[in-house]
This record gives sequence, C-alpha cells and structure tokens, in this order.
Amino acid sequence: MVTIPKRYYWFSFGIMLTIGITCLVIYGKAKQQLDKEYKAQIQTVGRLSVQDFERTVRNNINSLENLKDRIEESDGAFMKYFESDANRIILQHPSFRFIEFIDSEGIIRQIVPLKSNEKALLLDIKPLAYRYSEWIANSRNDRTNMTPWIPLTQKGEAFLVDVPIYIEGEFFGTVTAGMDFSAQFDEISESLKDHSILITDQNGTAFYSFNDPNPGDFPDERQFETGMKPIGVSGKNWSFQLLYHDNEIYKERELIQLIGLFFGFLLSFVISLLVFLFLKSRHTKAHQVTINTTLSQLNTELEKQKQEAQKASSAKSDFLSNMSHEIRTPLNAILGFADILQTKDLLKKERVYLKLMRNSAQTLLVLVNDILDMEKIESGKMEVSEDRFKPADQLQKIINTYKPQLQERALDVIKDFSLRSHHTVLGDISKFNQIFTNLLTNAIKFTEAGTITIDYNESIVKDRLFISYSVSDTGVGIPKEKLPSIFDRFVQVENGFRKRHEGGGLGLAITKELVQLLEGKLFVSSKLGEGSCFTVEISFPVCADEPSAINETTLELPHLKSLIVDDNRINRMILYNILLQVGIRSESVGSGLEAVEKVKKGTYDLIFMDIHMPLMDGFETTKKLLQIQDDLVVLGLSADVTKEAIRNGRESGMCDYLTKPINKEELFRILNKQFSTNRLLSTKSS
Repeated sequence: MVTIPKRYYWFSFGIMLTIGITCLVIYGKAKQQLDKEYKAQIQTVGRLSVQDFERTVRNNINSLENLKDRIEESDGAFMKYFESDANRIILQHPSFRFIEFIDSEGIIRQIVPLKSNEKALLLDIKPLAYRYSEWIANSRNDRTNMTPWIPLTQKGEAFLVDVPIYIEGEFFGTVTAGMDFSAQFDEISESLKDHSILITDQNGTAFYSFNDPNPGDFPDERQFETGMKPIGVSGKNWSFQLLYHDNEIYKERELIQLIGLFFGFLLSFVISLLVFLFLKSRHTKAHQVTINTTLSQLNTELEKQKQEAQKASSAKSDFLSNMSHEIRTPLNAILGFADILQTKDLLKKERVYLKLMRNSAQTLLVLVNDILDMEKIESGKMEVSEDRFKPADQLQKIINTYKPQLQERALDVIKDFSLRSHHTVLGDISKFNQIFTNLLTNAIKFTEAGTITIDYNESIVKDRLFISYSVSDTGVGIPKEKLPSIFDRFVQVENGFRKRHEGGGLGLAITKELVQLLEGKLFVSSKLGEGSCFTVEISFPVCADEPSAINETTLELPHLKSLIVDDNRINRMILYNILLQVGIRSESVGSGLEAVEKVKKGTYDLIFMDIHMPLMDGFETTKKLLQIQDDLVVLGLSADVTKEAIRNGRESGMCDYLTKPINKEELFRILNKQFSTNRLLSTKSS
C-alpha cells in the first residue's frame, strides 16, 4: 500500500483555503460595486427627475406668461379674449385649476372657470396680509411670483402664480393662476415605480408624494435630496426627496453573488480534491509523469518553432509586399514615360534606346511578378477569376506581341492552329496568358537560331472546351538528369558565373503551379542540343463571345472631370498623359488632405486614388471624399498588389483597383464600364 506524504494533504488544504479566501474577496468587491451602483443610480435618477419636474412647472408658468405678453402687446385690448384664452390654457395644461385677473388695486376682476370659483370673484386681497404684501412687492418689481401651498378662498389648496402686467409703463394688474401639479407629476413618477417621491414647498409643506414616502424607513445611501427652483433663480426653493426601493434586478444580482460565493467554495473543495488526486497519481506514476513532462517540453519547443516559422513567413510576405511597392513605383514611371515617348517623333537611334529601356523595365517587372506570384502560391492567396475570352485569339495576340523579339533574334515561328479554333470560354484569362507567355519567352530565351513551333488544338465535349497546345524549340535543350527538377524553384539549366541566359529560375515553377491551379496538365520532353517541347492540356466551360476590347481609339470621355491623387509627381504626370488619350483632362494633388479640399470646392466625376500617402492614406481619403460627394467614382491606383490592399480598397468604397505599372487596356476597360453611354443616360434620367 502506497503511503501518501502528509505534505500532499496540507498542500491541497492550502489550495482550498486560498481559493475560498479569493472567492470571499471577490464577493466583497462585487457587493461594494453593487452598493456603488445603488448610490450612482439614485443620484442619476434623482438629478434627471428634478429636471423633469422643474421643466413641467416652468412649461405651465410659460403658458401663463404668454397670456400676459398678449395683453401687454395689445395695450390691454386682448382682455376681451381673456376668458377664451384662459379656457384654452386650462384645457391644454391639467395643472391649472383656474386663471384669474387681479387689477392693480388687488381686486379679482375675472376668474375662469367661474363655476366653483364664485367666492373668489371680486375678492379684495389687500386685507390678506400673507398674500397682498408679497403680491404687490413682486408685481412692482415686474417679477413672476409663486406662493407656498395655501388654502383657497373658494375651496381646496393650490399654488398661486402671479404674472404682473405693465401697460405703457404702468402696473395694470396680474394674470394669476391656481395650480396643482399632481396629475402631471404622477405621469413622470410612473416611470419611477421602484422609488418614492416627496416634494415640499418653501414653508416645508408636503404638497406631493408618490409611493408612500417615509424617509425614516430608508438608509442615507438610498436617499437623494436636493432643491427645486420652480420659477428659476429668482424664486424660492422647494425640497425634492427621492427614496430608492430594492428592485427585482438588484435582488437577483445579490442572489447571484451569494450563489457565486457558494459555488466558489464548492469549486475550491473540488479543485483541492483534484489536486490531491493528481499529486497522489504523480507520486505513484513518477516515471510516467517524467515522460509526459518531456513530451510537453518537446511540444512547447515545436510550437515555438512553428510560431517562429510563421513569423518568418509573415515577415517575408511583408518584405515582398513592400519591395513590390517600392520597385513597381519607379517601374511605373519608366514604362509610363516610355509609352508616352513612343507617340513622339524620335530619331532612329533614340527609338532604339527607348526600346532597350522599355525591354529592360519589362524584364524587371516580369521578375517582380514572378516573385510575387510564387509568394501568393506559397501562402494560398492565389485566386482564380472568371473572364470571357477566346483562347486561340489570346495565344495569337501573345505571339504578335513577341514578333519584334523573334525577328531581332532571327527566329522563325511555325503556327499550326486548328481551323475551328474560335470558341469562347469562361476562365482566368490572366493565368492562361501567363502560362503561354512563360513557355514562349522560355523558348525564345534558350533558342539562339532555328524555329519555334506552336501547335494548337481544341475540341468541345459536354459544354467544355478541351485545349491542347505545345511550344517546341530548336534551342539548347535540357540534360536528361535535369528533366525531373526543371519545374523546381530557382533551378536553371545553366548555373554559376558562366550563365548566358538571364532569369531568376522561377518561370517554369510558376507555370507548373498555374497549370495545376487551373486543373490542367503540363508535360516536357527534351534532348540536349536539339531543343525542348512543352505541352499544356487544360479545359474551360464554353460560353458566349467576349465583349469587344476597349482602347483609346474606341473610347472618348472629354466630358469627365477627373482628379489624380498621388504623392509621386511622376506618377501624376504619367496618368495625366494617358488620360489625355481618351480626351480626359485631369487635375492633380499630392495628398489626401488636398483632395478633400478640392472636392469640397468643386464636383468631380472620377478620382484616381493612390494608397500609400503620408498623413492620410488612400483608404481614409476615399471614405472622406464619399461623405462629401456620394456619387464619386473612385478608382484605386497603387503599386501595392497584395490581396489585403485590394480588399481594403473595396471596403473603403473604391469602385475598382488598378495596379502600377498602369495597364492601359485594363484602365480603358474599367473607364468604359464605369462611364458607358447607357450608364450616363440612366444617371441623367434618374
């Protein structure tokens, strides 16, 4: 039989005691917090309630003062309407018992309603010392006066409110009302059913109570007492007392706290018992615990290494994103100015230099795109879009694009396209084009002389277009031992300092990943010194023909008012000149703050918005601009091509997102979509 060490008992008891004391401390703090909430609630409710009661009294007195104003403004002529206006006020305000006119001699000349108030008519208040002295003193000082809660001559009790009337500077008398605010105070008190209310006048007379108030039955922390000023700072104070009863919510919370304390004690016992059992188990299975501890340490180390790997991957992604932005920004300037200069009259030698400059920039852009594509593939961020296009036409366009390069290297191109190659499909045109472009440029790069042969075939099976094409060359070929690794990253046929062909070794790796992403197949066959052949098999759903391409010759938008927002002056110049090709004359600013000021002063149809700007970025600027002019078309334009940046642009209100360097065809397509004739006509008609 295993003897349990006594220290295990003491340790378990200590845990139970610690948790029990902790529960008591928590319960005590919760109880203190509940008491504070009691106090805070009665103070808040009391202040708000006093304001409601004061507002009710003043609203009633205001209606009486309005009657006085009408009499004064008419130099007394309005007195002939005194009875009708008094009746109207009494109907509107249930606090009014009656309204009377007391002339300057202190005699009640009119009273409304007369019924039940006959005893007060023609009453002379001068003999009433408690009444006349205060009435005449306040009237001569042109002050509204309110008496204490007093018994009336006719019957009952009320407050008497006197509003003095002066005509042509002479005291004319007072508009006086007998008021009892109980009915209106009851309406306010209905929302305070958990409270009692007691209000006394300046003489200490209790004239209103709610919910049987008895201050002696309530502790000080459940009482709120303050003064009320029924007619403003010049009047005399009433006393307002709010007494707080326990309500069901607070009783429930107190019960919950007690239950929580009970379960805390129960939990302390259960935990201490579990600790004791755990210690007992550890004592009897020391070896097993040691093994478990070792495994736990290994798991912790593995988790730490996993987190470090994730941090490294995240840092790499951030680095690639930043480098993409930093490299694409100057590339946008180089390619943009090259496109602009191509339209100018240049010397033959200058055109050669311009062509070399543009080709170098395009090579660098391809390398940047390859690195970003590989990062997207690794992180699972590569997405497949759906575009309508004709695969055969896209291949032909790419071949035409590279004709000058083929002619420069004196390479022949043999094309064998099926006669029925004219079907339209639905798929990712960008990735489809990139696959063929990578294979074609790879063939051009490694073929110094000879021919490049392109075979293309397509067939329809069950509403899908099955495509098979191959790119063959008579270039250097691939050694047999390197064929299994030709699609690995950073692998090239040539390595070291004697490498003759440029490139980062990513093109074929990306091509294979893209083919797999489109659920296709890629094959290669090659013989060293005789050339290589790459074959792609892929399929897409068949659909209707794609819309016509948009360019500067088919798009005219001179009516648009555009604003370019970019902190890079060169980028603004390039975009300005590109927009001129479709007739758009633009204004430009260098910051988001300037853009906000521009839109405040004038109306624009179109905003081109950079993302990375100091003080206020493009997302924040877009939100502010749309608050000023909600029908703005805002197009994001940035060298940041990350998925997060594009998503943030959409969420900020951007209609679309363009990347730098600017693709004119994509830009013109978006402009046509946003500002087509049909869209403009429907906007005007609405």
